[in-house]
Amino acid sequence: MDVYEAIKKRRSIRKYKDLPIEWEKVVRILEAGQYAPSSGNLQDWKFIVVVKEETKKAIAKACLNQTWIEAAPTMIVICSIPERTLQYYGDRGKKYTIENCACVGMSMMLEATEQGLGSCWVGAFDEAMLCDILNIPDRARPMSVIVFGYADEEPPTPPRTVLESIVFLHAYACRVRDISYVVWDWSVMMEDYAKRGKKAIQKQVTNIKEILKNKLEKKKIEEEKKEENKPRNIQYKH
Repeated sequence: MDVYEAIKKRRSIRKYKDLPIEWEKVVRILEAGQYAPSSGNLQDWKFIVVVKEETKKAIAKACLNQTWIEAAPTMIVICSIPERTLQYYGDRGKKYTIENCACVGMSMMLEATEQGLGSCWVGAFDEAMLCDILNIPDRARPMSVIVFGYADEEPPTPPRTVLESIVFLHAYACRVRDISYVVWDWSVMMEDYAKRGKKAIQKQVTNIKEILKNKLEKKKIEEEKKEENKPRNIQYKH
């Protein structure tokens, strides 16, 4: 399954089979989160894996009594550690740490889809209650609860807004009436990029040639000097 297929296949699953997830698959999901992008590569996150029934029930209650999540065999709570992000970026770090954890969640759900698992993002919860259940310290904040398991339902593809209504070209509100008509302008633009790229490469090659030429000339001069300073065996006639 390629990435595009996983993106289109993923669904928010709220019914799960009473089957555990193989630990190898859980690790793959965690690794997918580990490799998510983050601002400044600070990786300002922690992952809490939950499989105990009593803990899952408590989390369901903290998630505004969403009891359906109890049936999921595995939950992963994504926590942000904003301390370093705030240190590096100031107030902007508050926004960045949320974005970073969002990238983690999406990466995990796509990997779950690839592994043949269902998933669902839960963002509605009592933060203080959740922190108390999972012993989350003050320096960390729970960003999301994501549930995973083998799906016991097949939700249909939800309707999507057409691209022409959400895509602007070059500036906000510059609507594209038909995405397919953009192909010509785009191809012209790509051709222009290719020409500029070719010029840049030619310029780079010329610079490299000049550098090599200067080095060779410098080396030649140094060798000539060495040859001049080299002691010679002079034979005298008596």
